[in-house]
Amino acid sequence: MTDTSIDVRFFDVILCISRALDLLSPEISDHHLRVAYVAVRIAEEMGFDLAAKQDVVVAGALHDVGAVSSALRMSLQDYSRAGGAGEGGVLDDVHRHGYDGYLLLRDFPPFAQAADAVRYHHVEWNFKRGSEFAGAPVPLGSHILHLADRIAVLPRARQNVLEQSDVISRKAMQDKHRRYHPGVAEAFGNVAASEAFWLDLVSPHKEEIIRARFGHHNMVLGLDELYELAKLFARIIDFRSPYTAIHSSMVAARSQHIAQLLGMPPRQTRLIGIAGFLHDLGKLAVPAEILDKPARLTPAEMFVVKQHPYYTHRILSLVPGLEEVNTYASMHHERLDGGGYPFRHRMIPLGARIIAVADVLTAISEERPYRRGMKRTEALAVLDGFVKDGALDGEIVSLVRVHFEELIASRQG
Repeated sequence: MTDTSIDVRFFDVILCISRALDLLSPEISDHHLRVAYVAVRIAEEMGFDLAAKQDVVVAGALHDVGAVSSALRMSLQDYSRAGGAGEGGVLDDVHRHGYDGYLLLRDFPPFAQAADAVRYHHVEWNFKRGSEFAGAPVPLGSHILHLADRIAVLPRARQNVLEQSDVISRKAMQDKHRRYHPGVAEAFGNVAASEAFWLDLVSPHKEEIIRARFGHHNMVLGLDELYELAKLFARIIDFRSPYTAIHSSMVAARSQHIAQLLGMPPRQTRLIGIAGFLHDLGKLAVPAEILDKPARLTPAEMFVVKQHPYYTHRILSLVPGLEEVNTYASMHHERLDGGGYPFRHRMIPLGARIIAVADVLTAISEERPYRRGMKRTEALAVLDGFVKDGALDGEIVSLVRVHFEELIASRQG
């Protein structure tokens, strides 16, 4: 076991992941926390215990984690606004993204119950036939998410939400039995009678609202649990593109390997691995068409790409206790000569310098739509060029040269 002297609060991590998912598109900004808020208010009304309410918050905050392509996200938004009407292809995508979300979340034990709810969160009640889907029982949490997802997208931004509340509530009640679990719809009707519910729903301060009301049951994650959670983050980040499907895991593995070769202590090595998993978190804000573009990026597109370490920094700063990890992760595009981005730092800590080298090594070794992966001679020439230009640490690159084959072989399962 690694020293567990770093602790972060579970609820802070949930809000961090939720805000990271909001980077995927301005159209879904705030959507995940809206769903989490509506869902947990319904669960509270239905008498869920503390642990079950926490599972509902997790499921609501992460319910669309499987919908990472822009086309699918937009089709899901249209589907939800239309009240569930859609063609067969959209319906297939709806259930597929729930299943993909389940696969992404299920292996992290604190998310296991939430993963089951996410899996079936677009199953309609359909006069009790929705109690099962493909022969498997559908959890009550899935039906809560289904209604909460619908309610979250209906308020129009340019109209006072209190003017809209009665219409939205009536629609939900009209659709009980057919689309929505009747018990869930009745519970929603009870909480929706309060003006404060609707004002909380559209408030820009939902983190504070949810934390104050439901965040007091807090599980603390130690270093090893945080490492496993960082792996989950990496899968979410890399799930977006087949060309970078294991990029973050490879950077994490190679960063740790380099740290070990440098004789760094186990705790520091583990922190660097966590930062490697998280270094591209901000790329959730970069459109997939730019990430997968099979040609040189335009200057305008490069400006978009250059934002991603900044967003990595902003998202990780939501979690007190991750300051060191945040520094390593968000500085991986800084240069020793001060010419990097986005902070233009010259004093770059060793952990960040390690991740910078591991990131370049991994990127140039991967197959991309516009080029093949580089082999040893070509890859080392590129790394040497970065050292000569003042970008990368020459001592770390020299270590890579000596241990190139074993570093290339480093990988996470």
